[in-house]
Amino acid sequence: MNIVIETPDDYKATTQLTFAAFETFHSPYLPPRDLPDEHYLVHIMRDSPAFIPELAFVGWQDGDIIANIMYTKSKIVRPNGDNLETITFGPLSVKPQFQNQGYGAEMVHYSLKKAHELGYGAVVIVGHPDYYSRFGFKPAKEFNLTMPEGETFDPFMALELEPGYLGTSGGVYYEDKIFHFEASDFRNWHEDVWSKRKFNPKDESEVI
Repeated sequence: MNIVIETPDDYKATTQLTFAAFETFHSPYLPPRDLPDEHYLVHIMRDSPAFIPELAFVGWQDGDIIANIMYTKSKIVRPNGDNLETITFGPLSVKPQFQNQGYGAEMVHYSLKKAHELGYGAVVIVGHPDYYSRFGFKPAKEFNLTMPEGETFDPFMALELEPGYLGTSGGVYYEDKIFHFEASDFRNWHEDVWSKRKFNPKDESEVI
């Protein structure tokens, strides 16, 4: 797989890929849902000031995009009110027929290496503990971090790209507001734009 930075020509493919990857995805850490919304997040994320285009990667194989990963800026608010910059990745998507073959891990390893090269100090995510621990992620509670409501849980994890960056003074983690979109906005977009693709995938007028 050849991993490169995403270009505008890839946007439609990565949105479609994300929908396919999450259409049948079920996590024991998430409540059941009738419709995935990660493809909408991909669609709106690029317009957010928190989006990091230098860390938006696609994986190509045999002329086709089979995987992608995207990053946004996040932060830790220390008990004294200071802000510590962190970053967050997601969605991480792999085409269904290529899942469980190591391509997702390859995207994570590659992007974490690039994030470190760009000078970012730590990555904070909410993801499957068994999967992401293999990359060095640790429970966020080991760094005395909590979510905004004060809770912590196993999928809430952090990785120091620079040793000692998070320290032990703790704080509250805040992901970007882009992750808290209105459900009605997503539903309207999905019904007005995305669902048309399912009936007429060759429609050149669709804006995805």
